[in-house]
Amino acid sequence: QQRLGGIDSFLNSMNQGQQNNGKKKSMIAEPEPEAAENIESYVNAVKTNVLSGEFGERGEQYVIAQFGLLLCIAIGTVPYFGDILALALGPALIGGSLVIVYRAAADLGTNLSPWPVPADPSSDDGSGSLIDTGIYSYVRHPMYSGLILGMAGLSMATDSATRLLLTIALYFVLDAKADFEEAKLIQTYGDEYVDYMFKVKGKLIPNAAISLLRKKGEADPEED
Repeated sequence: QQRLGGIDSFLNSMNQGQQNNGKKKSMIAEPEPEAAENIESYVNAVKTNVLSGEFGERGEQYVIAQFGLLLCIAIGTVPYFGDILALALGPALIGGSLVIVYRAAADLGTNLSPWPVPADPSSDDGSGSLIDTGIYSYVRHPMYSGLILGMAGLSMATDSATRLLLTIALYFVLDAKADFEEAKLIQTYGDEYVDYMFKVKGKLIPNAAISLLRKKGEADPEED
């Protein structure tokens, strides 16, 4: 009888354990009703946001451009056009930059100097003068623009992310150098240079590009 009693107690304990395990599994498998409702309402809200508005007026072009660029960055190339950008656009930018730098140096003439300090206009050799014609009638610092353009082209031609990052750093350095130089130019030429800055808006980006961006901004006013 003692043996039978022990067997019965063992079987009862096993049955109780299986029942407890079943309860635990059911507690884990079944989500709380409140959490399920929150997830469903979230999904429905997102679905409503995606389907709302009229096609063509929701800024689809920006979303397509955004995710398209993210995809190209992730795969490391532009499908069907990656080789063209490296083989054609890169060298084209380098060639264009050489023309810009040469033209800027030629227009500067005796004003040419590596230092961001203008030549003295009162010097005996007459080397210092304000240049506002030629390529300087389109952008105030074309030589810096040409250097940035050339380094961007070299980055594309060699498919170098490091060169591209360094080109971005070069942009900020030359932008700061241009600000320093313009402060000195204002000290030297006064209102004459201020008028030139008002006439030629572009410091590193040509006037034509700035006008195009402004027209685009006027065509697409910000929403209140």
